[in-house]
Amino acid sequence: MQKRSTADEKQRLFRLATTAKDDYDPPVTTRNTVAWSEHLLFGLHLIPLTLGILLIFSDVRNWHMSGYLYALVDRYRTSVQTVVQVLAAMLAAIEVYVLCRLINLTTRIWFTRDTISLDVLGFWSALSTPSNNWNLPLWMVVITVLFCNLSAMISALWTGALTPASTTDVQNAAILIPDWNNLSYIREYPSEIDQTGLTIRDTKGFFTYSVGVGMLTPLLSSANSASPVNGGTRNHSKLDNTGYSYHGRSYGVGVSAGLLDSSVLNTPRAINYSYDEVGLDASVTCIYNHSSLFFIDDTFDTNLYAARGPLPDSTPGSQEYSVYVGRGSSSIVAIGVAAVPTAFTATRYMSVAAGKYYEILNATQCAVTFTPARFNVSVDIKGRNITVSKVPSTSPPTSIDPHHNLTHIVMRQLELISNDLTGYYRSILGDTLNASISDYRTSLTNSERNTTQALPGPQVVLKGLENAITSLIDDILAAYASAQLMVGNFTDPVSAQVQVSALRVGSRGYIIASAVITGVITLFVIEEAIRMRGWKTLPEFDYLDNRMLVMSASRGGKWIANYADQVECKSIGVIPVIWKADNDIGDSGEITLGTF
Repeated sequence: MQKRSTADEKQRLFRLATTAKDDYDPPVTTRNTVAWSEHLLFGLHLIPLTLGILLIFSDVRNWHMSGYLYALVDRYRTSVQTVVQVLAAMLAAIEVYVLCRLINLTTRIWFTRDTISLDVLGFWSALSTPSNNWNLPLWMVVITVLFCNLSAMISALWTGALTPASTTDVQNAAILIPDWNNLSYIREYPSEIDQTGLTIRDTKGFFTYSVGVGMLTPLLSSANSASPVNGGTRNHSKLDNTGYSYHGRSYGVGVSAGLLDSSVLNTPRAINYSYDEVGLDASVTCIYNHSSLFFIDDTFDTNLYAARGPLPDSTPGSQEYSVYVGRGSSSIVAIGVAAVPTAFTATRYMSVAAGKYYEILNATQCAVTFTPARFNVSVDIKGRNITVSKVPSTSPPTSIDPHHNLTHIVMRQLELISNDLTGYYRSILGDTLNASISDYRTSLTNSERNTTQALPGPQVVLKGLENAITSLIDDILAAYASAQLMVGNFTDPVSAQVQVSALRVGSRGYIIASAVITGVITLFVIEEAIRMRGWKTLPEFDYLDNRMLVMSASRGGKWIANYADQVECKSIGVIPVIWKADNDIGDSGEITLGTF
């Protein structure tokens, strides 16, 4: 009988709840008792929205901080970062507030239209605060915990979007490069009795038009490292006192770095600059020519030996001739270059005749082709590094040496160097060439892609020789270019693009993420405002206000408490409630028992 009585009482309570709900049918229209001015609080979202748009625009337009701001941020980085953190937290607080306000308004209207459980009411309250309520169901707890940490996540994104980030800006400047229209000082001076080329020496280095004689030491020192033992890109010093080094080939260009680039070096915060320069790409190809007629004649007097014989481009019926000094012919390495070629062309030849100490060099012959090319010169100011690369072009630029006079003088320096560097017991040039060959062989041994068996011995010799000759020709061209600048004062201004250290606001990824979140929140606000028709049915009742909550529950009578007691609810969170308005009792309405 007791069980039957309890069941009957449950049915009676639900019927009473239904009756209580029906007592308000037809429902009383809820008046909007909230002032429209309260919705202006959504206007706070204009602050992050406007800032997000500005950040996107600054990123697209690649805006950078001015010199004054750069210096200020660089000097007070800690203070600036603190300000950024505070500002990011404020922006995140605004966006989270807008979301909470949106949830609160929407659920307050929902509460007037449908029955909800007390768990849902607590869930709404936690989202509108935001706060954690550990007594809610697990899935609600998870959502509230995530929502409570939303502000920290948005703040982190705004921090990344506002933190000044290091970047580079590009400015224009002008530097002076060699002008090759006047080649009057570029001559083969040793062939002229008592003649030497113009020369100066200053703090920036030694510059001369007598390259083959005056710059023997730096030329040989550079050629000694022509073949990197690790097989990588070659690094070698520039032939002056500027402290710059080339990464890879120089092609005889880039000599202005550290010499006549003061306009760039005086640019505040300059870190790198680049410019285009026309030069000559010297391509060296060596072979063994055992039929060569260029040889060392040891029929002279003691300690005097002649290197003689025709070359592929020698005038027919004539031969090259040069006298070498040595204890014997074994220590001689002679390079022959046509003094009067059949024609001044872009391709020139050299032949090597060597004694038994340098037997692997004997009967080698190289063809050197000078091709006009445009090069991009990139100068790392802080690292004092120069990188030269060819600029792809469908047609070669106008040559700096259209009559091939410069290339003739450059090739003749090789003959002068071989003659001057042959000592009584050794040939310094021969040792340098052997060093390049040995280093190239070592690079093949250490390489995982190649082995010494990949190339036969003669090919290794020829490749090492090509590297050394290429190094010598590039450096000789660079030496003449430096002389044109510093001695002859033959200069040509060109524009350079200077990269300077700069600061920009934020990083692109964070800017986009912050702007997307701001945009989504803006769309939510607009969509809800349209769907809820400007929240015109919003009641004054706010479940976040404990005063209204207590008053409305009191007006609802004892239905909720009686239901909880008589149905023996294991969790009060499942109790159904609804808010109803009544014009007779005021806008705060009442919370009463609902039905699902």
